[in-house]
Amino acid sequence: MMPEPEESPAGPVPPWQLEQAPSRSAAVIAAATAEPDVTDEVLAEKLGVPLKQVRRLLWAARRNGRIPPTAKDPDRGLRSAAVAIFMRVPDSSKQAIADELGIGKRRVYGLLRTAELLGEIPPGMRTRMDQRSDCGLPLAFVWTDGSAPGGNRHGPSAWAAIIRWGADPSAKVRKLGGRLPEPNSARAELAAAIHALRALHRPACVTLHCDHDTVVDGATGQATPRAHLDLWDELREASASHHITWLWVRAHRTSRGNRDADSLARAVRKDSRLRKSWREDLRAGRVANAVNHLVHIGRLRHLTWEFSTIGPLHRPTHIATAATVDNHIGEHFTATGTGSSKAAAKTDALTRLVATLGIE
Repeated sequence: MMPEPEESPAGPVPPWQLEQAPSRSAAVIAAATAEPDVTDEVLAEKLGVPLKQVRRLLWAARRNGRIPPTAKDPDRGLRSAAVAIFMRVPDSSKQAIADELGIGKRRVYGLLRTAELLGEIPPGMRTRMDQRSDCGLPLAFVWTDGSAPGGNRHGPSAWAAIIRWGADPSAKVRKLGGRLPEPNSARAELAAAIHALRALHRPACVTLHCDHDTVVDGATGQATPRAHLDLWDELREASASHHITWLWVRAHRTSRGNRDADSLARAVRKDSRLRKSWREDLRAGRVANAVNHLVHIGRLRHLTWEFSTIGPLHRPTHIATAATVDNHIGEHFTATGTGSSKAAAKTDALTRLVATLGIE
């Protein structure tokens, strides 16, 4: 009978550390955080991970500030220098500290994060620096989009913009939207960028996401604008006080901010189309379209028509009577219109009915 193998001095391997951790790196970091004085060899034996890989993961974690350093801290002097600069000029960016110390921005981030974990700088001060960009201005993210009728046909267009201050994805956002009388997608995209930049109440380092390649190429100087020059002049004026990085994104695909801006622009255009285009349809004699829009926005219901004619047969006068029920008070309203044709009589009757109801 073979003797049972002796249990390792490190004890049995806890099964949850590798099975429940999202990654091997997370398991190593969790174990090292729970036992700061454990040696690399014991940690590797506990987790069943090769020693070389444990050392590499721990080195990267300590360098990026994900776990506090051990007593043998090779970065103590460099971290003290970074903390001294940061405490002297709290509004300095990572790039400014990196240039002064001759290291990279990611190294500065790790040093300051470790200093915060060790209590060498007050909690929250590093977070405020993360909200600032390398150009020394507050950081802002903007997503814009425009919506226009298919093929730039009849109907108004709309623009929308979403603004978020700071790098925190969970920060509150501000949503803007508006309408344009022209059915043109390019003008809608330009208007979205103009209104978004004007809405920034102070100079900022802006990362602006746009899915219209013509706008991005024109803003970055890769192409010369040849149309909508009035809006391009307004865009240059709105951009003067900001440091802007233009990013093209694939429309309505990978960027959540772009998808949200597109949904907002479509909603604004739909509301504009239903509330304003019925008047254009009514002026043009498209009674059916105007009625459909008024019913959709809830201003008409149970609409009925009655028709009659008077006068000689060779030139009759058509009479149209429209009756409906007011949604708010339930009262019945009737309007009568006349015209040389049935369509003209219907248009006159609906115009009088809209005036009676006070629909704006």
